Amino acid sequence: MTSAILPTIPLIILGVIEPLLLLKAYHVGIINPGAYDYFTRQLPPDLVYTTKSTQPPAFPPQAELITLQLVNVLLLLAGVAVVCCFSRDRFTVKGYCVAVAFADYGHIWAIYKALGSEAFWEFGKWNDMVWGGVAASALLNLVRWGVVFDVFGKLNNEEGKVKMK
Repeated sequence: MTSAILPTIPLIILGVIEPLLLLKAYHVGIINPGAYDYFTRQLPPDLVYTTKSTQPPAFPPQAELITLQLVNVLLLLAGVAVVCCFSRDRFTVKGYCVAVAFADYGHIWAIYKALGSEAFWEFGKWNDMVWGGVAASALLNLVRWGVVFDVFGKLNNEEGKVKMK
């Protein structure tokens, strides 16, 4: 029998839902529809390309390599999330949450930087990739800090334990 010290709500969000979403993103980038589609969908074209004559740039091998490496990191993060969220060690769980919480800010900043200030604030023009990158990161960030500051309950008390058989 394995037990997790995370309370149920953050365990489901960070230890199950987030890894499944990361696996889905991995699948989309690696298999279907592939790296080029994943690459070009990162930013909405109507926010990035201002004229109809401007086309997305070519997909050079370097862009494919970086895109495939990125989606491979998503696979890695899915595994790390499961291992850390189901850990019985408080330091591991909280350390993971702090590290990834700070990485959330970098993720949101990267989207802001790529879109630019003006386009970033045009929420109505965001595509699913931008919404996922910004909104999901922000919401997950709140859950992570909630775990760190015991908003969901202490990690080591019996009420907060979830037993998995």
